[in-house]
Amino acid sequence: MRGPDGLALDGEGVGSMTTVDPGLRQGVLGDAALFAGMTLPQDRARLAAERSRMPALDPVMRVDPRSPRPLTRETVAGRVELSPTIEATERIQRIWDQGVLESRQFAQSLAFLAPSWLGRDTGGCTQEDADCEDIVVATALRCSETVAYRRIREAHRAVDLCPRTFARLLQGEFPAAWFRELLRRSGSLTDEEMALLDASVSRWDEGITSEHFGRCLGNVITTLLERRELPPHLDVEARRRVELDHGREDGTACLQMTGPVPDVLGLSRRLDASARAVQAAQRRALEAGTTVPMDPHGEAAEAGRPLSLATLRFLLLTSAELDTDGVEVPVEAFRMNVTVPLFTLMGHSDAPGMLDGTIPIPADMARELAAGEEAWYRLLTDASSGEFVPAPAQRYSVPRAMREHLRVRMSTCAVPGCRRPASCATEADHIQEYDHADPSHGGRTSVDNLHLLCWQHHALKTARRIDPVRMPAAASPTGRAGTRWSLSGQMHVFQEDDTDLATPGLVADLEASWASILAARRERRERERQEQERWERERQAPDPPLSETPDPPPPDTANPPPAPGPGG
Repeated sequence: MRGPDGLALDGEGVGSMTTVDPGLRQGVLGDAALFAGMTLPQDRARLAAERSRMPALDPVMRVDPRSPRPLTRETVAGRVELSPTIEATERIQRIWDQGVLESRQFAQSLAFLAPSWLGRDTGGCTQEDADCEDIVVATALRCSETVAYRRIREAHRAVDLCPRTFARLLQGEFPAAWFRELLRRSGSLTDEEMALLDASVSRWDEGITSEHFGRCLGNVITTLLERRELPPHLDVEARRRVELDHGREDGTACLQMTGPVPDVLGLSRRLDASARAVQAAQRRALEAGTTVPMDPHGEAAEAGRPLSLATLRFLLLTSAELDTDGVEVPVEAFRMNVTVPLFTLMGHSDAPGMLDGTIPIPADMARELAAGEEAWYRLLTDASSGEFVPAPAQRYSVPRAMREHLRVRMSTCAVPGCRRPASCATEADHIQEYDHADPSHGGRTSVDNLHLLCWQHHALKTARRIDPVRMPAAASPTGRAGTRWSLSGQMHVFQEDDTDLATPGLVADLEASWASILAARRERRERERQEQERWERERQAPDPPLSETPDPPPPDTANPPPAPGPGG
């Protein structure tokens, strides 16, 4: 038996829920008390006509927010606090038109990228095809391969899973900001759930406010998620992760952990309890004048007070030993390289150092790290370009020093768009295959014939889906050494090797210093020349002529002058 709204009812009027029919419980979505201020559709005939074009009738379809005063191009000027002058109205309407243009351009960009999905979720392509397509798109968009995949997936979800709402976006009726929010917040929905969401959102009035849109969207998505057998907060794969953010210029990084509240809160409380215990022990040691525990830099002993809880939490985490349940962790194949310019090391420059070839660190931090090491390694760079001078080798097995050089030359996987770090996620690969029978005929184990590839792109190269060719600086299109990649036969792209960013600055400092030395030398020589010329002029000048003034007459002794009187 079915109720007046088509819901399945048992004999006592209690609703049941199936895969097709969610049941009576979801009917609260149509309750005006839940969605205050929302005008529900009254045109039953129109709804009936739309059922043939929608998925199975679902209570989420009842969410149909309407604005009592629709927002249009003509009325938009009245929604802002400006004087109702003609100039203001025209300006606001031009902004509205720009928003319409933004929606259309966003839709066009999605439409261009959607075909690159290649039906990956339906078996329309192999994983190798998908990987190659990601590389091509990443190269064309000048972004990382990860970003390219996200944009391709976003375009697929927009065009293929939300066709009705996308059509409104393409017409400029649906704001681009709303559509981006829809894609962002619905990222965990299945294709079937996206179809229900699209059918509901596509009918919403574009005249509602952005806040109203966000509330309604959140309620519909929450309802769809609650129907799953496993609630989202129990989905381990989707909710537990640790991510590193090292894209900072101040020498700091952020390690972010996301997971279920009980797990994260439990770890936080254990960490906090440990930090408080250590802080109390530090306080007692300071009072007793004994050695302060967990004070690696002597800060607590010097300041006479215990370290802060935040600092102690950091020390506890960074000094903790990881429990791998008996699994042996291999020793890393590379060191953590810190490249420090010579003048920075000597204290004559503030040029930053570089950690693992990708992370800039302040000069003071670079000097401190260098001072704490027992051994330093010299890297030679080309003064004109900053390219790392290759180190020769003849063996097939790649020695450690050569792998170190490869890692410095390219800090990530060598494939364009891949950002997997060379320090832990790559392996050395011969660009031209090594000839075991006759190593002298190509494929030698030399720096110029080696690069670092992640396992995924190593497999693509082995399958001949991507093909690299090493190019010297003289033959490259940019004048610098690098690799020319053929990507699935669709695109050829040249990728330069990494260069030492500090070398140009170091060379400039050296050239400026040498120029000042030469200028001082020229100035000194000019002074010496002028002094020599003055001396020569004085030496060659003739002696001055004798004076022709007559001698004064002798004194008249016969008539001496009278003696002065008493008043004189």
